Amino acid sequence: MRQTILAVLSLSAMAALLTGCGGDMVLLNSKGPVAQGQSDLMMTAIYLMLLVVIPSALMAVWFGWKYRASNKDADYKPTWAHSTAIEVVVWGIPVIIIGILAWLTWWGSHKYDPYRPIESDKAPLTVQVIAEQFKWIFIYPEQNIATVNELRFPEKTPVSLRLTSNFTMNSFFIPALSGQIYAMAGMQTHLNFLANETSPAEGYRGFSSNYSGYGFSQMRFRAHSVTDAQFAEWVNAVKAGNGTSINPEAVQKTVLDQAEFATLRDGNRSKHQIEAMLAHAETDKQKEAAALAEAEGPYPTKPHPVTYYSSVEPKLFESVINKYMSNYHGADHSAAGHEAAASEAHANAGHATASVGE
Repeated sequence: MRQTILAVLSLSAMAALLTGCGGDMVLLNSKGPVAQGQSDLMMTAIYLMLLVVIPSALMAVWFGWKYRASNKDADYKPTWAHSTAIEVVVWGIPVIIIGILAWLTWWGSHKYDPYRPIESDKAPLTVQVIAEQFKWIFIYPEQNIATVNELRFPEKTPVSLRLTSNFTMNSFFIPALSGQIYAMAGMQTHLNFLANETSPAEGYRGFSSNYSGYGFSQMRFRAHSVTDAQFAEWVNAVKAGNGTSINPEAVQKTVLDQAEFATLRDGNRSKHQIEAMLAHAETDKQKEAAALAEAEGPYPTKPHPVTYYSSVEPKLFESVINKYMSNYHGADHSAAGHEAAASEAHANAGHATASVGE
């Protein structure tokens, strides 16, 4: 009986939290059609499951009270073994609910597929996202600018993200706007969302929801939904090298090229680990590893400051993907690899021509 009461109280507390009584539950306070649809699916699934859970909990309490030892009017049937009506209820209702949940899962998986473009009269804004160690880099190829740990976009405009990773697998998540999507090295994933309104001054929370190392908890950023005019003003300010006029706390830089991109990587060891490696390195291999760890530095203890770049090296996003594809099936897919392959093919053709001439 005590376990049943505790179960009922736990379910009641959970229901109160999910309905918003426990504060601003971001998953149930969606600001876009994708997140709102996913939230509705989640609540529908919870309500359907409660159709089984709540009656079961109530009947457990009622049966315990009705068939208590002091109730002499309760039926006593020690030889009872089967009831068709009970079997139909016990098996039929869960089967119906599972069937409905299966249909909702199939429908929702297609309706809110992260790769599915959002229908809108406005053209989508394309943003390339790189999960770096341990920060998020956003490249706007059409605007030719880039940011670190800040995503800005106009309200009521579809945003089309292209995501990859420059180290281990990560998970990109803005709870108020969409579901999460993985970013993986050597691959490109897609995520589409739209904000119905402008965001608060502090923006919407964005973060990594997949453990990827000691510094992953610092992979936090802010997503700002602004008006079309504010977005154009921000783009122009960043391109002019004056992005701090929009966000005084940001750092403004010039170009995001390969050299600058390499400096954005954080280390994955603590300061004490690096000191221990340096102190105990004996072999050449250990010394090399210790020197590399010292050069990378320790993992961050706070998020990387918001940084703006007024221009971006062309094809930087593609180069990150190609770097991890260079050994795919033994082929070099980088630009240098293509040039080398072309030169080798040209030389082989020349050699074959000379052989035929001989």
